[in-house]
Amino acid sequence: MFIKCIILGLMTFTITEIEGGKILAIFWTPSRSHQISGGVLLKNLARKGHEVHLLTSFVEDDVNDIPTYKQELLTGIKGFFSNQTNTDSFKINRFFEVLSAFDTMVNRFWQNEPVQKLIKTKPKYDAIIIVTFFSDFVLSLSHLLGAPSIILSTIGSNVMVDKYVANPNMPYASNVMIPYPQDTFLGRLITIGSTAFISIFVKYVLNPLQDRATRKYLPDAPSLDVLNKNVSLVLASSHFSIESPKPYVPNMIQIGGFHIEEPKQLPDNLREYLDNASDGAILFSVGTMVKLSEHLKPEKLESIIRGLGRVAPLKVLFKSNLPIPNTPKNVMVVDWMPQSDVLAHPNIRLFISHGGLGGTTEAVYHGVPILGIPFFADQHGNIASAVNSGYALKLNIKTFTEDEFVNAITELLTNPKYTINVKKRSSILKTHPVKPLDNAIWWIEHIIEHKGGEHLRNTGMDLEWYQLYMVDIMLFFLILSSIFFLVSFFMTRFIVKKVWNICLGNIKKKLIEKISDGLFS
Repeated sequence: MFIKCIILGLMTFTITEIEGGKILAIFWTPSRSHQISGGVLLKNLARKGHEVHLLTSFVEDDVNDIPTYKQELLTGIKGFFSNQTNTDSFKINRFFEVLSAFDTMVNRFWQNEPVQKLIKTKPKYDAIIIVTFFSDFVLSLSHLLGAPSIILSTIGSNVMVDKYVANPNMPYASNVMIPYPQDTFLGRLITIGSTAFISIFVKYVLNPLQDRATRKYLPDAPSLDVLNKNVSLVLASSHFSIESPKPYVPNMIQIGGFHIEEPKQLPDNLREYLDNASDGAILFSVGTMVKLSEHLKPEKLESIIRGLGRVAPLKVLFKSNLPIPNTPKNVMVVDWMPQSDVLAHPNIRLFISHGGLGGTTEAVYHGVPILGIPFFADQHGNIASAVNSGYALKLNIKTFTEDEFVNAITELLTNPKYTINVKKRSSILKTHPVKPLDNAIWWIEHIIEHKGGEHLRNTGMDLEWYQLYMVDIMLFFLILSSIFFLVSFFMTRFIVKKVWNICLGNIKKKLIEKISDGLFS
């Protein structure tokens, strides 16, 4: 019996070694939310027997029980970009400042000791998972180490992500980067124009910047234009319950809600506070990148706090990186909370959010209406989609007043349509033939098993942006039509002129004949 146990144990160990892959994950971004959601995927991969090596700006403490999960800290990036991203980040006067900051971050990434160690030792991996945040330059490591690359998009599907696998960006489909209605001519025109602009910006501005920085450390690295065409798989944290339905190519997989786990018991202070909220409670959180002290003017923050005081007896759980002065009695300020677990509490009636995709998905999953106050990037599109779906309202961060803030809260709490709509969306989000997390793991293992995703590639991945969006074909038809028009114009002009000359000649001839007849008669 003892010998049988030893043999069975050796067989199990052998099977695990054969089935388990060696995965490098690079979550270099300055946003902790990317680590929180992506970490769920990585930890479950490790629990399945895969060896996971994570380079991250945010090391987690709750992974010591997973022997195949290794973390290394990337320094100099955490919190760096927060003071560069605000509501004015994309104005012309700050455009080059933001680009310069991004260039600095790319260099800091390559200078990190764990990254330099990878460059020098070139260890073997079966796959590399990269969280997307203008992260094209990280694909150079995939080429260096000879491993298939997998993009994890925590901002869902949009023009910045679709490019990796030539996923079609149709003008009728929603695009979280472009918050305009797509069912009007103007909306479709703006969408297709913005898509073209972003594609040109990435190719001719952002990619050359990343190329220059990367070649200081990897002189032989291919250009990003080449690397972008060799991505094996994109895992997009989107779902048709939280976005308008759109087409997806085979190597772009929707895994919206993958990071949402069974609710855990809240810390005692939060649990007691929410349990005692007999009239209900509101969660106020603007994510991990938005810092209220940096992104909001003091008077705006004061109006928010006063407005929350006016909704008593409802309680408010308020996430802030700094203490809030003159806090009303019904407001509890915390610097951190398990957001999904809080949203799962039955007394939470409203989520006031910046509109990050992770938080929006959690709110829908737990059936909580949203008051959106977007700051930048995809947040505007996420909230616009939620408003169109009927479970959210949106306020302009620059212009809303205290009364408008309170009125929006009152409308969301008293009008049952918002709760009805979000509960319906919640039911759709929760209904899967396969759980999103299991689906994500299956596809990663599929790429490992087949050593890449060559069989999933579509021809569009080999085309330039102007070919993919048929700009060259439209220009060809435009030129052809112009030539046809010009030829037709000059031919018509020539014929008309000829006919006119003939007619005029005949008239002149008849006049001359009449005059001649008159003179000699």
